[in-house]
Amino acid sequence: MNNSFVGNLQLSCIREDIYDIDISQNNLSGLLPKDIGTFLPRIKVLYLAMNNLEGHIPTSIGKMQNLASLDLSHNRFSGEIPSSIGKFSQMEYLLMAENQLEGEIPFGISNLTLKMLDLSQNRLSGSVPSFHLSSMQFLYLQKNAFSGSIPFTFSQGFELVTLDLRDNNLSGSIPNWMDKLYSLRMLLLGGNNFHGHIPIQLCQLKNISIMDLSRNKINGSIPSCFNNLSFGRIDDSDSDTLLLTTGHIAFVEETFDFNASVNVYTASGELPLYEFEEVAVEFRTKSHYYSYTGKILEYMSGMDLSCNMLTDIIPSQIGDLQQIKALNLSHNYLSGSIPITFSNLTQIESLDLSFNNLTGEIPSQLTLLHFLSVFNVSYNNLSGRPPSEGQFADFDDEYYRGNPGLCGPLLKRKCEGAAASPSPPPQFNNTGEKETILDMVAFYWSFIASYITILLAFITVLYVNPYWRMAWFYFIGKVIIRCFPTFPLY
Repeated sequence: MNNSFVGNLQLSCIREDIYDIDISQNNLSGLLPKDIGTFLPRIKVLYLAMNNLEGHIPTSIGKMQNLASLDLSHNRFSGEIPSSIGKFSQMEYLLMAENQLEGEIPFGISNLTLKMLDLSQNRLSGSVPSFHLSSMQFLYLQKNAFSGSIPFTFSQGFELVTLDLRDNNLSGSIPNWMDKLYSLRMLLLGGNNFHGHIPIQLCQLKNISIMDLSRNKINGSIPSCFNNLSFGRIDDSDSDTLLLTTGHIAFVEETFDFNASVNVYTASGELPLYEFEEVAVEFRTKSHYYSYTGKILEYMSGMDLSCNMLTDIIPSQIGDLQQIKALNLSHNYLSGSIPITFSNLTQIESLDLSFNNLTGEIPSQLTLLHFLSVFNVSYNNLSGRPPSEGQFADFDDEYYRGNPGLCGPLLKRKCEGAAASPSPPPQFNNTGEKETILDMVAFYWSFIASYITILLAFITVLYVNPYWRMAWFYFIGKVIIRCFPTFPLY
C-alpha cells in the first residue's frame, strides 16, 4: 500500500496460498490478468484501489470463492460488472467506486450478504436491484444513471447506517416505510426526481444526523414532527456498529457537498478486517464544499431541503433541533415569517433561507446564535432593520439582497419610517401656511380701503370744483356717443 509501484500487475511470482493483498495507492497501470482468479484461489482480501488500472474486470475473479473484501475503486475500469461476482458467498465489502463501469448491476450481487457496497460515480444504469440488506450497513450508489423507484426490499435494511442515492434519475415518492430503517444516520436522496409530500415516517428516524432531500420535486409543507429527529444526538449504545477514527476537514472544490471517510473495524476490536479511507457522505453547507474524514463526521449534522417546491410556513418546531449545524431551506415557496424559535438553534453554523416568499422582520433574537457564520435570506420579501449586533455585524450585504423592504446601515439604505418621524419640520410648515393666509387677508382689506379712499376723494373734487365737474360730464358724454350711437342722451 502506497509504495509508488509502477507498471503492470504481475501474478506469476505470487504464492497461491496467500490470503491478503493490498497494493492500493500506487501507480499500477494496464489490465488485470484474465486468470487472476486462478492464481489467487484462496485470497480473502484484495485491495487494488487508487491506481491506474483499466479495461474490463476479468470474469475469472468469480473463482475467488473465499474473497471477503474487494476494492477496485478509483481506477479506470470500464465495461460491465461481471456476473461472476455474484458467486462470492463470503463477500462482505465490495467497492468499485469512481470507475467507468456501465450497464446494469448483475442480479447475483443482490443476493450477496454484504456489509458495504460502493458502486458510486460510475455510469451504471437501469433500476436499483432488490439488494439483500439484512446485514448491509453502507450503501453508496450515488452519481450514476439509475432510474425507477426505491425497491421495497430496502425496508429490510435494519442495520443500514448510510443510504446514498444522490444524483441519479430515481423517481416516485419517498417511501413511507423509511421509519423501519431505525439505524439510519445518513439519508441522501438529493438530485433525483422524487415528488409528492415528505412522509411523516421520516420523523421516526431517531438516529439521523444528515438528511439530504434537495434538488427534487417534493411539494407540500415541512413536517412539524421533524423536531423528533436527533441531528447530532447520537446514542452511544450504537457505537459498536461503526468505529470512526482519526478525522480531518479539507476544502473540496467543484462539489456541493461534504465528503466523509470512515475506517470500518470488527466489533470485537481486533485488527481491521477492512480499512477504507474514501467512503463519501456528501452534504452542502456554508456555500462551500468540504471533506470530512473520520471521527469529525460524528459531530456533523444537517438537513438540506433546498431546490424543491415546498410551500406553507416554516414550522416553529424546527427550532427544537438544537444540535443541528447546517439547515438549508432555500429555493422553495415557503411563506410566513422566520420563526423566533430559530434562536434555539444554538449549535447552528449555516442557515440558508434564500429564494422563498418569507415576510416580516428578521427576529432580533437570532443574535443569540453565536456559532452562526453563514446567514442567507436573500430574495424574499423581508422588511425592517436586520440585526446588527454580534456576528450579524460582519455578514455581507449580498445575503440580504432581493428584499426591498430591508434597510439600515448594513445595507446602506435609509429606513423611510425613521426619516419621516421628526416633528419640527411639519410644525414649521404649518406656521408658514398660517402666515401666508394672514398676509392675503391684510392685502384684501388694504385694497378695499384704498379703493374707497380714492373714490371719495374723486367725488369731493367734482363737488367742490364746477369746472372739473363739467369737464367730467362732457368726457362721459363723448364716450357714450362713440360706444353707443343710438343711446338717447336727451
